[in-house]
Amino acid sequence: MFADANRLGRPEVAPVVRSCIFRVVDVGPDATKMEPSAAYFILKAGSMQASVAALAGKPDDPRSGFRTVLSAIKWGELASCIYAQDDRELCDPDNRAAMVEATTKFFAFAKQAEASKSPIAGGDASVIENFSDKLLNALKNHRRYGTLVAADFGSFTAPEIMRIMREEKETRDICKR
Repeated sequence: MFADANRLGRPEVAPVVRSCIFRVVDVGPDATKMEPSAAYFILKAGSMQASVAALAGKPDDPRSGFRTVLSAIKWGELASCIYAQDDRELCDPDNRAAMVEATTKFFAFAKQAEASKSPIAGGDASVIENFSDKLLNALKNHRRYGTLVAADFGSFTAPEIMRIMREEKETRDICKR
């Protein structure tokens, strides 16, 4: 019922974050000097701003809507990059934690953007929809591979994720040594 306590590590130090984060967070020419964990923190901090605005009841502010859409796209980019890695790399607890966090945050911001009264630009809506389809397919595969289990996501995750975790059955465990 519950995932092994060692299943999830720390996403900010995940090797996959090291290889993906600078595709998502543009820090300019200083990228070679910056630690990937610092860039990951920048992404999380920017996302918090969109979350706080929504919680404060300001999702109708066009800037809040833009930040929410941008957060969804950034987390979708990161999750897509992580899922593109070799399947066995995702058995690492830190990599798995990064995969879970990026996926969860993408779906949370996508839902928040959709619920906002501020319209989503057509191009952005298409990008979010494409990420959603891509990530749901990747989730199905990793559920079947045994890389992900429902307990990895916790109780308060997006219904799309929980549906896949319920409906898809593990057919093998690629992480078993």
